[in-house]
Amino acid sequence: MIGLSLVVPVYNGAAYVETSVRTIVRALEEGLDQPFEVIAVCDGCSDDSAACLSRVDDDRVRVLSYETNEGKGYAITQGLAVAQGRLVGWLDSDLDIDPEAIVRAVSEFDTPAEEPADAVIGSKRHPDSDVDYPLVRRVYSLGFQLLVGVLFRFNARDTQVGAKLFRREYMEVVRPLLLIKRYAFDLEVLAVGAEFGFDRVREIPIRLEYRFTGTGIDWRAVLRMFQDTLAIAYRIHIRHWYVRRFASLQRHRMDVAEKILEP
Repeated sequence: MIGLSLVVPVYNGAAYVETSVRTIVRALEEGLDQPFEVIAVCDGCSDDSAACLSRVDDDRVRVLSYETNEGKGYAITQGLAVAQGRLVGWLDSDLDIDPEAIVRAVSEFDTPAEEPADAVIGSKRHPDSDVDYPLVRRVYSLGFQLLVGVLFRFNARDTQVGAKLFRREYMEVVRPLLLIKRYAFDLEVLAVGAEFGFDRVREIPIRLEYRFTGTGIDWRAVLRMFQDTLAIAYRIHIRHWYVRRFASLQRHRMDVAEKILEP
């Protein structure tokens, strides 16, 4: 069995994505002693990202592509749907985050512990993290995590870093329930996982070099993320939607199995 499936979501990354994927493969090759696969997902790219990825001639790299830009969360779920590893996760394609974080995350799973981790996630707030991050975004990130701490029940101080790994069984339960396609996708994954008992989340340090060259925050994105966060909390605490949806899917699977077994 493949040890690791790593999804790399891509949107209009022709300028860097070939180099990024080659760098990721090299880091995993040097740092892991188990088979792995990298699944690059072109999320409705309008540039030559798919063509650039096709130049990575490596059997361990798969490329998925579709026409409409749906968002990072959607791209990740498409990659996870075909992932074969016992550990599954994702890493941002721009390599703001050093791919060594994924190697470290795998080692966290493979190191014996009294309480094995369900998820290992990169964290800007880990004391050993080396983070080059604009002040305005530090303030925004802190405010968001304070809101998350009030609304949800899991032990992560930073939900939004694009470097995460999970046990396969975690995502087999959670992935069919996910609704968020864009800004709050990572939060939904962790919050829904906690609802189903996958609450052993371990944070690891990262090395982050923020390459964004703009001058401000997209406040429309901030508003949408705030709305998505409240929607997740509403579905968990008021409607209990995720639990009900899981039960519905289980009943459907049982009905299908019974029909298959009918003479």
